[in-house]
Amino acid sequence: MFTDFQDSRNRGWCSAFERVSRIYHPQTNSCDLAIEQHQQENPIEVQVTLCSHELGVDPDDGHIFPKKQQVISLVVPEITRKAVMKAFEKCKDQFQGFYVLDFNRCYGSDAEF
Repeated sequence: MFTDFQDSRNRGWCSAFERVSRIYHPQTNSCDLAIEQHQQENPIEVQVTLCSHELGVDPDDGHIFPKKQQVISLVVPEITRKAVMKAFEKCKDQFQGFYVLDFNRCYGSDAEF
């Protein structure tokens, strides 16, 4: 929740407390609590594309492709592959034989589900 201004005075914007702060300011317990509260109030929804491990072959050109694709929505604390994989682990039993191909953040107009 910190955006570095990259200026000569080593300052940046702290979104947790809505004020200017130094880049070397230590992350305190108050910071951690503000970040946790922000994540609870503003969950991040990602659109995840799943592909099946089962492959098919195009008879015309011999191209190999996953037989099934599915798009699901997951809520994650941050947009990283690690966070998406951790969220996917919780519902992995519902999607046996699938793996995560790609993920993107859902914005208001993009979310279909």
